[in-house]
Amino acid sequence: MGSPLVTLGLLLLLVATMLTIGTALTGQGLTALLRRPRALVAATAVNIVVVPAAAVALVHGLALDGPVAYGIVLAAAAPGGGTGALLTYHARGDLALGVSLQSVLAVLGLLAVPAWSLAAPYEGAPVGGEAGLQVVAMLLAQLIPIAAGMWLRARSPGTADRVQKVSRRVADVLLVTSTLYVLITTADRLTTIPVSGWAAFAALTLLSLAAYATPGLDSSAARRAVAMTTTIRNLSLALLVAGLSADAALVSLIVLAYGLVMYTVCGLALAPLRRTVRLGKDFAR
Repeated sequence: MGSPLVTLGLLLLLVATMLTIGTALTGQGLTALLRRPRALVAATAVNIVVVPAAAVALVHGLALDGPVAYGIVLAAAAPGGGTGALLTYHARGDLALGVSLQSVLAVLGLLAVPAWSLAAPYEGAPVGGEAGLQVVAMLLAQLIPIAAGMWLRARSPGTADRVQKVSRRVADVLLVTSTLYVLITTADRLTTIPVSGWAAFAALTLLSLAAYATPGLDSSAARRAVAMTTTIRNLSLALLVAGLSADAALVSLIVLAYGLVMYTVCGLALAPLRRTVRLGKDFAR
């Protein structure tokens, strides 16, 4: 899936992002979310069913197969990406909803990825639970910083504010650096991806962003949160599974290329999404 530097970068980005979100959350915010579960249920269905099903339909419809098809399905089937909540924050979305949705999806993704990968037209998929310990470690890398940040917020709000400023800047730098690193180190191989593959990346990313229109969402802040959280797939999880396939290097390249399109679209979408804020009222909810 790449060098140890990429793996370390992904891990640090995940931890910094989760600490940023945790220090912005309160227990009251999460409790309030339980009183409106329709948004969580609807958004989970979009992430676990709609987006992966669309990926399977696309690879078959575009006659894609082998490592290219497998990489696309892996990326689309892996919900709960670590930077989804971070971009929700930047989009001024409903942070409690974004983090809660991301936490649920991180767990469900452990089942969704292997299940949907069976529908990809590819014979070299890994068999068994070889990635089990790595996946569990990734889950802990998300939940522990969130819990630590929430504890700090409850115990010392001033300290939490200072920690949040630092961790947010670190996460932003790591996000930009990781994306540029992947672009630079894989540029010579990106041209080997068929045009139909790039079309699939773009179509799935735009479909994910359209989760803004998910039924049952009660505010534009909630819609921004679901749009960002859905669009950002869990590439770390997809890369772990890709690394166990018979064509690990090529499948990983497809996942990373998906990520380049995904982050580009999200970056371009931030400004129009922020314009949907109405006098800051939604962000305060």
